[in-house]
Amino acid sequence: MTENELLEQFDVSICEFSSSQWPRNGFLDPTNRVIYINRDLPSETRLKVILHELGHLEHNSKHYERLREKYEAQANRNMIRGLLENESLDDFNYVRFMEKYNLTTICDETFVKNEYLKLKEIEKC
Repeated sequence: MTENELLEQFDVSICEFSSSQWPRNGFLDPTNRVIYINRDLPSETRLKVILHELGHLEHNSKHYERLREKYEAQANRNMIRGLLENESLDDFNYVRFMEKYNLTTICDETFVKNEYLKLKEIEKC
């Protein structure tokens, strides 16, 4: 799915900033449904950030500090699922996938495997 398709599907808009304005990749303003994203990011990283931030849409921001780890893990799972949906699953190799998207944690590996299996199950139906 393209960036514009994602934005339309989730009814979210993008506002870009430069690295000199803010030293991070992106963040979500859930009230106004705006993803703020660093315009200096390479396209693959940009997609990862957008997918990650979309994963925060359903989170209650007033609980973020208390549930930070849970919310970030859920957003990463959302990102991984979105990336997998753009991949061919016929000859899928999770190690190559993780290298391609610079996914380095055991949690990422678990999410990749779980989301891959879910997508393969959906394909069977």
